[in-house]
Amino acid sequence: MLAWFEGRVPSFHDAEILSLSLDHEGASGDIRIRTFQLTPDVDAQGFFVLTKHVVVRFKLSGIASLELSEFNHQNVIDGLILSRTALGLFRLELEPCYGLSGFVEAKAVAIEISPITP
Repeated sequence: MLAWFEGRVPSFHDAEILSLSLDHEGASGDIRIRTFQLTPDVDAQGFFVLTKHVVVRFKLSGIASLELSEFNHQNVIDGLILSRTALGLFRLELEPCYGLSGFVEAKAVAIEISPITP
C-alpha cells in the first residue's frame, strides 16, 4: 500500500467502505475500502483532482473485540487509524462521517490493494 501511495500513508478521508464480512471460523473478518489520493490540483469544475484510486482490503484474523455501528447503503469514513493496543493487538478504527464507524481489534491484519479506474 505504501508503494502504491509513493511512501505516504493514505488518510482514507472520504473513503467508502464497500463491504464488511465477519466469520466465526478463526474469528476472522474482511473490510474492503475504496480510497484515493487527494492532490492540491483543482479541475475545471473547481473540484480537487483525485488520483491513485484503489480498493484496500483489510484481512483480519483472531478478532478479539469489535464495536461497529450505523451500517447503511453508503458508508463513507472521515479517516482510518491502524494502531497497536497495549495488549499487542491491531486496532483498526473507522472514523465516522456517514454510515459505518467503530473499531475492530485483531491478532493479525493483512493488507491487499487492487488498483481501480474511477
